[in-house]
Amino acid sequence: MADLSFLSALGCASVFNHPSLSAFGSGGNIAAVVYPTTAKELVSATSLLQKEGIPYYVLGNCTNVLIKDEGVDGVVVCTKYLCGIEIEDDLLYVSAGESMPKLCKLSLEGSLSGIEGLCSIPGTVGGGVVMNCSAFGREFADVIEYVDIVADGELRRYKAEELDFGYRYSKAKSLGAVVGAGIKLKAGDKRAIASDIKGYKIARTRSQPQGVSLGSVFKQVNGVSAGYYIDKAGLKGMRIGGAKISEKHANFILNVDNATSADFLALGNYARQEVDKLWGVGLQYEIDVI
Repeated sequence: MADLSFLSALGCASVFNHPSLSAFGSGGNIAAVVYPTTAKELVSATSLLQKEGIPYYVLGNCTNVLIKDEGVDGVVVCTKYLCGIEIEDDLLYVSAGESMPKLCKLSLEGSLSGIEGLCSIPGTVGGGVVMNCSAFGREFADVIEYVDIVADGELRRYKAEELDFGYRYSKAKSLGAVVGAGIKLKAGDKRAIASDIKGYKIARTRSQPQGVSLGSVFKQVNGVSAGYYIDKAGLKGMRIGGAKISEKHANFILNVDNATSADFLALGNYARQEVDKLWGVGLQYEIDVI
């Protein structure tokens, strides 16, 4: 890896030889992690890295990111400290580093409806935009008006229809680094909103396992949960190293005993192999592996 000492001049925190950021608790060190706290710092960081020809990844809370055991021989620009929420009537401007639960909390306080089903998603708004997070029949794209993205050294605003939102997909990642998003909600009854949020949280708790994981491992296949196929293959409870397929929900891999990223991938790839062998169904990872 090239000399990265120039990152110290950015004006925002830069940590060298940083431990893995993955929420799975595995993975090797990262050559450097930069933590911008403003859009200006994000523009400066990405522009400088591009100028120097240094490969980099833009990540948030890494709740659905697996970092390989050999680590990252490059730079991570982490936006989890790029925070702030501005409220103007029923439109909220939310910075990329804000958490989905905090966004939902503020929407409840303001009696604003539209994202109740997304309130238990643990990631950040930036990640939610990139992957178009969804739950209980609602997608984040349903309420997004526009997204601000740093692209080629400039801050640009993209209307929602320009981002080609789809199932677990948006064009945002290929364009650049998400800075924030304009979220359009509807005025609603506070008690009804609170009741819906509570109901969705209970439903999620009943259906999904507790413990260290990256959430859903694989995408749905033609509307059918990957967990259905993994369960029917008899793989619930299967373990490789410290990684285990949940007995509660087969589309979750848990870190039950100091699992490595290799353990996770070996188990995930075995599940894919068995499902393909039995039904000819090709499972695709929902998580990012870097």
